Order: sequence, then C-alpha cells, then structure tokens
Amino acid sequence: MTKAKASKAEALLNAHVQFMLDQLSGKTLQPLIEDLLDHGLADAQKLTLHDAVTRTMIKDTARTFAADLEFGSGIPELVGDVARALYAHPLHEQTTLNDVLSDKLFTEMLDKSLEMASLREKLVHEAIANPLYSAFASDLLYHGIKDYLGENAVTRSIPGAGSMLKLGKAVMNRATPRLEGAIEENLKKYISKSIQTTSKKSAQFFLNHTESETLREIALDIWEKLKELKISFIRNDISSLDVEEGFVMGYEFWRELRKTNYYRVMIDAGIDAFFEKYGDTRLSELLADIGITREKMLDEALRYAPHVIKVLNKKKLLEPLIRRNLEPFYRSAAVEKILG
Repeated sequence: MTKAKASKAEALLNAHVQFMLDQLSGKTLQPLIEDLLDHGLADAQKLTLHDAVTRTMIKDTARTFAADLEFGSGIPELVGDVARALYAHPLHEQTTLNDVLSDKLFTEMLDKSLEMASLREKLVHEAIANPLYSAFASDLLYHGIKDYLGENAVTRSIPGAGSMLKLGKAVMNRATPRLEGAIEENLKKYISKSIQTTSKKSAQFFLNHTESETLREIALDIWEKLKELKISFIRNDISSLDVEEGFVMGYEFWRELRKTNYYRVMIDAGIDAFFEKYGDTRLSELLADIGITREKMLDEALRYAPHVIKVLNKKKLLEPLIRRNLEPFYRSAAVEKILG
C-alpha cells in the first residue's frame, strides 16, 4: 500500500473508531441497543432451533461445563465462606417458615406426596423389615414385660407381694446362679423371633390405620405448630460448622456424581427431550415460550452495557478494543483496492 493510500486508510480507520465511540456513549447507546435487539428478534423469526444449533453441539457444551470441567481449589473454600455467611445472616431472626413456604404450597406438596400410596407402602415394609426396627421393638417389649412383672397392679395392691417376688428371685439365683440370665436371654430370643414373624402383620396394621386423610391431619397439625417458628430456631441444634461441612459434602457429592455415566446419560436425555419439543420451533417462539421477552432482554442489556462501556472508557480500554477489531480491515488488500 502506497503512502497516500495508507494515509487515507488511517484517516478512515480513525473516523470509524470515533464513530463507534460516539455510538457507544451518551444518549445514542440505548437506541443502538434497541435497534440491534429488534433486528436480532426479526432474524429469530426466520430461524428454527435446528437451524441455529444441533443437539450434538449442545450436548458437547453441556458435558464440558456440567461434567468435564475441573473446578479450582478455591471452590470448596468459597462454598464454606458462603455457608458461614448464610448461617449468620440476621434475616433468619425475622423470617418464619411460613414466610418461605405458604400454607397453600405446603398443602399441595403434602397432598401430592399422599397420592403416592404405593411408594408409602414400600417405605413402610422396608422400614419394618429393617433389623433396626426388630431390635428396637424387641427391646421395647422386653423392658415393658420386665417392668410390668416388677411394678404391676398386683404387686402394688397385695401387701408383701413385691417382697415375696424379690425373695423368690434371690432364692432362685442362689440355687441356680445362671437361671435368671438364661431366662432373660430366652425371653429376648422369643420376643425377637416373634417380632420377625409378625412384622408383616404389623406393617399391614400400620398401613390400615394410617390412611391418607389421617396422615394429612397429622401433618397439617404439625405444620400449624411449626410454621410460625423463626428459621433461626434451627441454629439451636445446627452449628455454623455443621452447615459449612454440609455444603462441602454436598459439593463433593456433586463432584462425584458428575463423573458417573448416569449423570451424563440424564443430561443427554434432557437435551434430546428439549430438541424433540422445540427443534423445529422458530427461535422467536421458543423465547416467548420460556418467558424471555423483548422487554426483559432490553432491561438486562441496559443494566450492564452502559456500566461496562463506561468502565472500559474510563480505563482507556474502549478505544483500543474498537481499533483492534477494525484495524486489520483498513490494512487489508480489499481497502487498498478500493482506495486505488
């Protein structure tokens, strides 16, 4: 490019840069953003989701950020900081459970859960089949029987009956020292065996006597007593360290879950379902369906663009940014040809 042409190209570049700076500053910025947005939305009426992107592209991006991306070591520390800040926030002292969960929503959630009768039945059968239930019920019955034999109405009403029982027990212990332990051990075994054989009947008994309406009344009664409690009452039993460790464990669980094939398959299935529904839909219709209106987009653009542009200009970064993007064109052979 000759010196004369280079001079003209430089003048054009400077004029173009200044034009862009003028467009991006002052009262001209909002009309510019609105114009760009409106043209973009007009183009969105001519394109479908399949035209714009493929499901493979979206899956690759989703896997990159949801599964493959390795977060830095600062994330766990940040999670802990956030947990402590949330735990200590004074708003907990002013907010009740009812403030964050309305009676209407609680009732709807309760009714939905009560509709799942088969799930409730499975949970009851699994709980009663658990060895912990058998051990608890056996221990409860054993101590009940033992306490009854020592403190029942007969021994309290008949003078000397309690003393006679103690005397008989002492005599038996001397005659057969291991007899009492054997009796207790056999009683425990009998109770345990009896609990195991009758657990199915007790499960059915529980289900028969916990109909949905009964459970609903109990749950609503409990909610009525709890809903006016301040959220801060939880802090009586949960420390800041508990919350912090809970957040960290949740983060670690999520990290492990991200590595599983299950997680990836679920992401792919969700994307496939989205494309099945919206693949042939115009982008403008898709935006409307998910509630992203022109007004919302304009509000967000005007929330950030003026501030970012102002900061870049103040730091003397805006003009070099524009120039870097335009300069290669004005140094190109195409411009040289035009000027020639």
